[in-house]
Amino acid sequence: MFHVGVLTTDFRVSSMRMRDTLYFEKDRLAGFINGMPAETPVREIVVLCTCNRIEIYYVAEDTAAAAVWLIQCLADFHQIPETLVRSALVNHCCANAVRHIFRVASGVESMVFGEHEILGQIRDAYFFSRKHAKTNSCLNRLFQQAIATGKKVRHLTGAAKGSISVSSIAIEELLDNNNGNVDNVTILIVGLGTMGLRALKRIVQCKPKNISVCNRDDKRAVMISRRFNAQHLPYSEFRSGISDYDCVILATSSNEYILSPEQLLQYTKQGKQLLVIDIGAPRNADPEIGVIDGVKLICVDDLKATAERHLSERTHEIGDCEAIIEEQVAEFTRWYLFRKECTCSE
Repeated sequence: MFHVGVLTTDFRVSSMRMRDTLYFEKDRLAGFINGMPAETPVREIVVLCTCNRIEIYYVAEDTAAAAVWLIQCLADFHQIPETLVRSALVNHCCANAVRHIFRVASGVESMVFGEHEILGQIRDAYFFSRKHAKTNSCLNRLFQQAIATGKKVRHLTGAAKGSISVSSIAIEELLDNNNGNVDNVTILIVGLGTMGLRALKRIVQCKPKNISVCNRDDKRAVMISRRFNAQHLPYSEFRSGISDYDCVILATSSNEYILSPEQLLQYTKQGKQLLVIDIGAPRNADPEIGVIDGVKLICVDDLKATAERHLSERTHEIGDCEAIIEEQVAEFTRWYLFRKECTCSE
């Protein structure tokens, strides 16, 4: 009989540098899951990568052996020591793995309690593996139920209250750095995917002096700039134009740093203060830019204090969320045991 397992690391367990190292962008992820040998202990696999977590969900007959094998695969693929990978990952199996994905989908395990982005990220990860024929009945059922559970928790509890997300607390950091007032602040947002667009929607409400948007797809940037009455800056010019801004929000999915210390030193004006907020996955800014005089760098892990403040205000809601999650774990377990009985009777 095959069992569900998950190898996971998140903002509580590992550094952002480690999560960046283990991160898969789509082309490399396809290479990883499709490059597995025919003789593998893993029968199904889904890989979830966000700015806060790296997780590999799998189905195997022996979850302990499968976890060891997957850790070695990760080490070989990313060309890093196996001991380093093993120290960063936690392995859950059976009911604990099921409970984990339901908690993640519900936003209970997120840095920002109840945040919205994770549900779409889980859906994308599942569809990606399904497209590559890497899921079957077990992970199909698990991920479909996880997505349904995430929706149910948000609908029946206050978990989704306030539209809190990593993007929104990043804007809180921007406001905190300007004493709550951005009337005289010029802002550039680089990257207009889900994270960048959420940040833009939130900052527009604060009415800063000027907002510019920038994206690799300039046509998309022009369209969004018109929609939000913002300025458009061509992607090829964002580094050379960076001195015109007080705050730059980086939110791309680039697999390489898009902003380096050398570029900042070349294009920023001496004595000018610059706030760089990096919410990209993986990181968009070389962390060394944070040591440049006049530059303050805030990355996802730096948002923990703000996220914890929100969590402390909403601890009374966690019990309601967990009650729904446990009901769903029991439902999946009933399905799993029924399936096991049917398999054994054949």
